[in-house]
Amino acid sequence: MKYLLYLEMLKCRNCGAESAGKYCVKCGQETEPKRLAVRTILNDVTHGIIHWENSILKTFKNLVFSPGKTASGYINGARKSFVKPFTYFIFIQTVYVIVFHWMSGKFFAFLNLAMNNPQNIQEAASRFQQIINTYVNYLNYFMPLVFAFYLWLFLRKKTGYNYAEFIAAALYWIGTTLVFGIILMLLAYIDIRIWNVRFFVNLIYLMFAFSQFSGSPNFSSLLKGFFAVALSYITFSLLVTGLVALYFLFTSGRVSFS
Repeated sequence: MKYLLYLEMLKCRNCGAESAGKYCVKCGQETEPKRLAVRTILNDVTHGIIHWENSILKTFKNLVFSPGKTASGYINGARKSFVKPFTYFIFIQTVYVIVFHWMSGKFFAFLNLAMNNPQNIQEAASRFQQIINTYVNYLNYFMPLVFAFYLWLFLRKKTGYNYAEFIAAALYWIGTTLVFGIILMLLAYIDIRIWNVRFFVNLIYLMFAFSQFSGSPNFSSLLKGFFAVALSYITFSLLVTGLVALYFLFTSGRVSFS
């Protein structure tokens, strides 16, 4: 009778499963959780922040030095030690957008001054820049999808991965290039021309990631990586330009569904 009562006292308050240990065998929660206290909440916050920072930093470090191996490892099941691809991308994307909004005014002002175009062209360019500045948070999500398509096109036979698995790799790598972009944007506060270096930095990194991911890092894989990256940026640029053109048409009243 006492044994049955003991089991009943250890029923999990989260899922209802019975357990004889300190933790529920079904969901892992403590079978006898303590009441909340200020110290408990502070410990949870501290642990959460430290664990999150360590995970982000570890994931970023591995993606910088071993981007191909890290992505293929995650795809093949080594996932516990790293932040999930979409979580990693969306966190860095959020920081990137904040810095971009802070820096965009100075960058676009420099661009307009350097172009020295007529007034009507400058006005059109200003509208284009305003749209990019407003919707950059959404536009950046297209790039991993585009890049994943070219990864699939070039590497599907060699790796056997499907499109979803290539998206995971693309989210990791494009997210890492956004970190490079953040650093270069901050340095561009000293000299705005530094911002233009990002194309070269991203190209080198993505070619390296592609080559390592292919499993045979040689000149041939680097060349394929170059074409995959170049085609991705061309496609992405055309896509963004097309979306902005459609936005102009709809907002100017030239196109209507009515």
